[in-house]
Amino acid sequence: LASPDNQGVTAATFVQHTHRHAAKQQRSDRFVQRTSACRNSDAQTAKTMGRQGGGGDKKAQLFGAILNQKLPTVRWGLANAGVAPATRDDEGKTTFMIACAAGRDKSLGEMIRWYERRLAQLRECLELTDDDTGETCFHMAAQAPNGQKCVSQLLDAWLSVDKQRKDAGIKKKDHKGRTVYDVATPKAKAIIDEWMVEPETESEDEEELVDGLTKTQRSKLKKRELEAKERAGSVMPPPPPSQEEEEQGVERGEFKEGRPDETWPEVGKWAQSVRDLKPICELTISRESDDDLPLLPCAGPDEPQTVVDPALYWCDTVNRLSLKLGPRLTYLSPTGLARMSNLTHLIVPGHALTALPDSIGSLPLKSLDASRNKLEALPSSMPVKIEAVDVSGNQLTSIQSLDKCVDLVTLQFDANQVTSIELPFASFKRLVTLSCGSNLLTELPDAIGDAAKLEALTVNENKELTSLPATLAKCKKLKSIKCDGCPIKDNKVLGYISKGEYKQLGKYLEKTAKSGGRGG
Repeated sequence: LASPDNQGVTAATFVQHTHRHAAKQQRSDRFVQRTSACRNSDAQTAKTMGRQGGGGDKKAQLFGAILNQKLPTVRWGLANAGVAPATRDDEGKTTFMIACAAGRDKSLGEMIRWYERRLAQLRECLELTDDDTGETCFHMAAQAPNGQKCVSQLLDAWLSVDKQRKDAGIKKKDHKGRTVYDVATPKAKAIIDEWMVEPETESEDEEELVDGLTKTQRSKLKKRELEAKERAGSVMPPPPPSQEEEEQGVERGEFKEGRPDETWPEVGKWAQSVRDLKPICELTISRESDDDLPLLPCAGPDEPQTVVDPALYWCDTVNRLSLKLGPRLTYLSPTGLARMSNLTHLIVPGHALTALPDSIGSLPLKSLDASRNKLEALPSSMPVKIEAVDVSGNQLTSIQSLDKCVDLVTLQFDANQVTSIELPFASFKRLVTLSCGSNLLTELPDAIGDAAKLEALTVNENKELTSLPATLAKCKKLKSIKCDGCPIKDNKVLGYISKGEYKQLGKYLEKTAKSGGRGG
């Protein structure tokens, strides 16, 4: 082995060279294999994201990646899945809502960075609301147990799209009138509180007031007190009169010329709150004895005396008014009620009101509870933005004046004398609950199937209602039908309802409609 060959290379040296060459070749082959495997993996990922039906599957992949915080897939999906800010999953949630409701801060951060160069789209993502609850993604993050990081990211995102107001996103309200702060967990509230703190600044030439506060400090103190009131569940009261208004003699509330002296202590308390620059926004007046309800002067010209303190109608910062006065309350002043320009919730059940004033149509009401009165008709003009109406237990024969209230979410008129429902249900895109039991209905209109969001339908004790319209099959979100006491003739329909099998009921009604029947 040690003897050299003709070229002076021994056999041992030749073997060593051969082994080295083989090892080098093996390393090269492994590198090629790894490179090829990576390329195949990337190609397979892209193929998987785009196969079987195009965009729909890509979106499903993106929604799943957001929940699992797979950031590369999130980035790929935003670029290639054709997702717009308003794109929603099967539960009606946008990409931002999915991340915020689950507290997925990494996915949310990735999406915010993606939209930072598209501020109009970023604002749309932040402002979109859930169709059922009216909650924004901010609401969902604030009430999520692990949503604190998402809250911080959303505060920064809102500042990017609205540099003038730090609290722009916090003031958004859901269908129940709750702000982001109202639904927030204690940890989320602490983050928002810290965010809202502003450093005190003042110019050198500001004059100090008697109490030791500068004008800037006093203004900020007043602003924070009003914000604190809003966080407690009230909307922001009207701002104080501007200098121009003061010069023109414009007055508000407690300071309006002609305001009568208050009789009720609750109204007196409101007046004092205005003088203290801490106006009350919610009033509840309750009286248990008729002795506490003497007849008082009228609140407007040619109006009768009533048991209502006329000074109540001057409480123009009040947005929620609840009266519990019993059967002695028979009249609400049209002139007085029109003065309460910020009233959003009117609660007057269990009285003896025979009518509601037409001036109610000019108010920004969101909810009205006038159940258990003696109403014979609704006002000819109802607030068009109203979302909840309960007029059960009255003497109504028609609800036609609600035809323009297309923002209704809940409508209850049980125990009246209504014979037909003539409403443009195709325009009632937010209607979730319809309760019309104990009336004189002989049928439900076919148009009710156009109420796509309808979830709960109550028609109990309509003694001449013998069938349900086949168009209810179009109400895919229907979860509850109550028809006890109705002589429904189709036993299959009753069987499906008793078992809660509403999908099967829908299929049966569709089949009935195709065969020429009206329903069951």
